[in-house]
Amino acid sequence: MDSPFAFDKISAGSSILGRSGEIAAIVSAIEQNGRNLAVYGEARSGKETIVREAIEQVRSRKKNLIVCEIDLFNIRSFEGFSALWREKMKECAFEVNRGALLPFEIRISDIPDSKIFDLPGIVANEAGTQMVVYFKEFQNLARFEDDDFRLEALDRTWSRQPKVTYLLTGSFVNAMKSIFEERKCFYGMCRTLELMPLDRKEVCEYIRSTFLNSGRVIEMEEILAIWEITSGNLWYVKQLCYFCHVQPAGYINRKIVNQARDTLLSLHVPRFKQWLLDLTGNQINLLHAIVDGVQKFSSAEMMERYRLNSSAGVVRIKEALQKKEVITFDGEDNARIIDPLFAWWLRNYYFN
Repeated sequence: MDSPFAFDKISAGSSILGRSGEIAAIVSAIEQNGRNLAVYGEARSGKETIVREAIEQVRSRKKNLIVCEIDLFNIRSFEGFSALWREKMKECAFEVNRGALLPFEIRISDIPDSKIFDLPGIVANEAGTQMVVYFKEFQNLARFEDDDFRLEALDRTWSRQPKVTYLLTGSFVNAMKSIFEERKCFYGMCRTLELMPLDRKEVCEYIRSTFLNSGRVIEMEEILAIWEITSGNLWYVKQLCYFCHVQPAGYINRKIVNQARDTLLSLHVPRFKQWLLDLTGNQINLLHAIVDGVQKFSSAEMMERYRLNSSAGVVRIKEALQKKEVITFDGEDNARIIDPLFAWWLRNYYFN
């Protein structure tokens, strides 16, 4: 059965919910040569949607824009990165030359490793246009154990390429923060953009109007229940609404929402249980405290209540959970569990 709540594809154009400010920031970075942007947010938070939309908006005005997309998800070494980089640069040069009146030739295979990261600037200059290098899972570069590779070297090289815009996206929030906020790599050349939760009012109106346009009615009480379960994460919202929508009922009541919730959990709880198997007892105790709204973990009362042993131990637990991308901290050192459905399940099932 077709559903208006498609969660298995990237949104585009008018189907994108919110994020107009984020899209405008990416458009601005592309249109102002040499302005680069690091975009990070939890998995399925809409990074690819907004980057692709921004690129399409710029392309509608700048037809000869070169876009090089590089996915580092399965890249585990500098050698693998270098090989992928050369291949992508070859593809970009080929695409530019295919429709060019005056083709150019760059013998990419002959360029030494020490110079290959200059290639975007070389290709853009030869083509007389601008290039966008769009990275997915950029944080993987920081995991390379290679004495010949340093992120700082990329910073120096890429900063010298005025006709190239780098969009560095990643779904490991803490790893991206470590690169750009703690180590301050790319500090001079790159601004950061963290994707925050969507506006509650906007998401609730999306749910109401989408059901209504498909001939279904849902009351605000049920809409708010969906919001509470998902915290507005649109991927989870669409899945939950999809499971409501496939029910043969014109009125979406609480029973239908609960059935859809149980279906959603049946898909994701095995993953959550696996996460918990990878945690120590003390790490789970800290998650319990976060779920209960605790932020001052090192007080004697809190350490006793949640069996956290010592202040030094709490620091180590926090660092371990951050490294595992389970929790993150905002600028005021307030903790939150990164995956909103995982947080809801812990609160309402695991710790209940």
